Amino acid sequence: MKSVFRAKLSTAGIVFVLAIFLSFSISCKSPESSDNVSATISVSNECGLAIDVYMDGVFQFSVEFLYYDVIQNVPAGSYEIVAKKKDTEDVLSTVTVDVNASGDYWVTILSAASINIINNYGETLNIYTNGSLQGELDHEESQLFSNVPYGDHTLEASKASDNTLVATTIISVVEEKEYTWEIK
Repeated sequence: MKSVFRAKLSTAGIVFVLAIFLSFSISCKSPESSDNVSATISVSNECGLAIDVYMDGVFQFSVEFLYYDVIQNVPAGSYEIVAKKKDTEDVLSTVTVDVNASGDYWVTILSAASINIINNYGETLNIYTNGSLQGELDHEESQLFSNVPYGDHTLEASKASDNTLVATTIISVVEEKEYTWEIK
């Protein structure tokens, strides 16, 4: 009986000691120190026009619409990324990026412009923007499209019942505001 008890006690002791070693080995791994952090910040331009990118007030690069560029070897810290219309002081976006570990950080620059479409035509309409169906819009309803890129946008409305074109317009987005198209 004593030998069975000792065997169980011995096994329990070995498991206990292994558990202690395992916990030490896990806890001894130190987290990545801020001195070892080296990150990249990628800036993607989806606002509709070329932009100049600044980090903490220092010019980094220009980025054309639908492209991106990368700020490399960024140490740990908090950084202010500012996007301006290219060759101007017009600020389009300001984003704070907190770098706390090595890796890739992404900033997407979007337009703050929107288009509000109001249907007062008298029946449900299909709404198209730049040739793509956006969906139906019931009579006396409105639909707000956000983050509309700068540039010209062709809008069309057709009857949902038979797809007969009833209205069309072109809205030129030249500033960050809400544009309105009322269909009568």
